[in-house]
Amino acid sequence: MRRSCATLCCCLALLSTAAVPPIVAGSRAASTAWLMSYNIHHGAGNDDCLTPAPQAGTPPGPDCGLNLGRIASVIRSQNVDIVGLQEVDRFWGRSGMVDQAAELETLLGMQACYGANLDHQPDAHSAAPHQYGTLILSRYPILSCKNTALPRADTRNEQRGLLHAQIRAGDVKLQFYDTHLHTTEADRRLQVEAVVMQIGVPLGPAVLVGDLNARPTEAYLSPLFAVLSDAWGGAGTGPGFTSPALPARPPASRIDYVLASRLLPAISAVAVVTPATAMASDHYPVVAAVTLPRPDPAAGRRH
Repeated sequence: MRRSCATLCCCLALLSTAAVPPIVAGSRAASTAWLMSYNIHHGAGNDDCLTPAPQAGTPPGPDCGLNLGRIASVIRSQNVDIVGLQEVDRFWGRSGMVDQAAELETLLGMQACYGANLDHQPDAHSAAPHQYGTLILSRYPILSCKNTALPRADTRNEQRGLLHAQIRAGDVKLQFYDTHLHTTEADRRLQVEAVVMQIGVPLGPAVLVGDLNARPTEAYLSPLFAVLSDAWGGAGTGPGFTSPALPARPPASRIDYVLASRLLPAISAVAVVTPATAMASDHYPVVAAVTLPRPDPAAGRRH
């Protein structure tokens, strides 16, 4: 059904840059997979509020802008098939002691694969054992799930990882990776090398999503772009800026990515910049559509 001119104009007026409109369920071709990368900032948004300081000797309470349901609404509005999330808490005081991986799995009705890059016993951040890392959610069945620690130039720097899920997307077995590289360039250089070693040169369908904390012009990303194509390069709409997400001003950097192997050509890619996403996190999500390869009819006859 076509939208009326009034409705369309109203929607366009709300956007500060290009955004993906919600897709009506069932309107997509079965040969297309819609993918998202989203740094959710443990569900803490940009609300105009102040989190009270914790009392001495006790873990902090929930952030005043905490709203995981808002994150779920953003994801749901894009009707994606697979999403890779970064900065996902399990049982931290700042996020209300919630298992965010399990909560998002329930809210969205998707299968989950979680990778803990930090795994702590009770401390100043939480009265319970708690974890922090990345999460893959999929409408398709997840066949396996594994997280690999990435190297650091300095062991005092926060640990990062590469989360890998094997996913059955119809007749296609998809290798789906999710990562969040360090803010320190020395770490990122080592981590890009490690990611390329882990993924190799994919012979089958493979995707890497994540917050790389680097603009695409950084030379040390070249080995990664040599084995996986940036969906933005061939199919991007608008500037693609994803950071920072703030209600008061537009984003200025593209540091969040969807990268895919040659068997998964991108047909669209866009940063979802709307009033809702400006509030939900400190990053905007990026959504890309890729074409899934057709199954080989001769494969079943081979011995």
